[in-house]
Amino acid sequence: MPGLNASRSARPPVPVIVVAGFLGSGKTTLLNHLLRTAGAGGTRLGVLVNDFGSVNIDALLVSAQADGAVSLSNGCMCCTVDADGLADALTSLVRPSARIDAIVIEASGIAEPKSLIRMVTAVPDPRLRYGGLVYVVDAAHIGALREEHPEVDAHMAIADLILVNKADLISDEELRIVEGIVAQLNPTAAAMVTQDARIDPALLFDIDESAADEPRSGQLTLDELLLEDRDHSDHEHLHAGYEAVTFSSDEPLDPRRLARFLERPPSGCFRIKGIVHFDLPRYRQKFVVHGVGGFVRVHRESWEAQAPSTELVAIGRGLDPDAVTAELRAAIARPEDAADEHGILSVLRHVPS
Repeated sequence: MPGLNASRSARPPVPVIVVAGFLGSGKTTLLNHLLRTAGAGGTRLGVLVNDFGSVNIDALLVSAQADGAVSLSNGCMCCTVDADGLADALTSLVRPSARIDAIVIEASGIAEPKSLIRMVTAVPDPRLRYGGLVYVVDAAHIGALREEHPEVDAHMAIADLILVNKADLISDEELRIVEGIVAQLNPTAAAMVTQDARIDPALLFDIDESAADEPRSGQLTLDELLLEDRDHSDHEHLHAGYEAVTFSSDEPLDPRRLARFLERPPSGCFRIKGIVHFDLPRYRQKFVVHGVGGFVRVHRESWEAQAPSTELVAIGRGLDPDAVTAELRAAIARPEDAADEHGILSVLRHVPS
């Protein structure tokens, strides 16, 4: 889709995805899966963890270590971090020389997700944007966990994506019960049933497919071997776990109604991305938007030789394509919208100062 893939010389804000879940739910398994699949595809990940010792990264992947930061041969980077050092670590990871495409924070099993989200969104760096809360649930032990730690209900209620993990350890009937609990606690979040926390990284962030095509020389690194070993049918299975609804329009949109769509995303939607055209005298630039769980980030670019148009993608699980399309069609500007001179402020408030 034109306009969505920025070059490495003009990088878009880097998404920061928070991964939470109780001890033993599969957070570290998810982290290692992302490092292997996304890293092998050419995407450079920055990873912040509370306890690096628990991350079972193959020794062949580690190429250097200094001051708590571990550089991996596939271009990714892992760092130990505490609450006080979070802002500094995030700022360091988005320095141009690191060329990081996405950052994943693995929260401690006893962390308070809401506090961590607040800390991430408070970092005053326009090169960063909040990328959503992924909550990992141990499907085999969710009943006992909720009895012993009832606070996890509130954690799941604010998640943007819930992974019902370890589904292979319970029966189909038990799985339906767990899915019902998750839907009751958070009826709007995207929810996915997983084994070994295996999801397509493209659900969480854009995959830099161009980097995977760059020629490499010398000895094969482990990430290249992993890329060769990945089964095609398994890759297709990962893609089948979520939906992407695309909306295109040559007609300009109304900023107030679009902002409402971004701030209150459709049920099951994990993230929204795209470019938007507003036909307003003072605001004829290209508006590049990113939304996840009601958190919206907007920046402006020139259309250059491109004809102004709107291209949006909603990504999630259990989306109603007709409902998503209808809501966006309803955001197309009407003649009477011209009288709303302050409507653009609903979008501009999401542009970093």
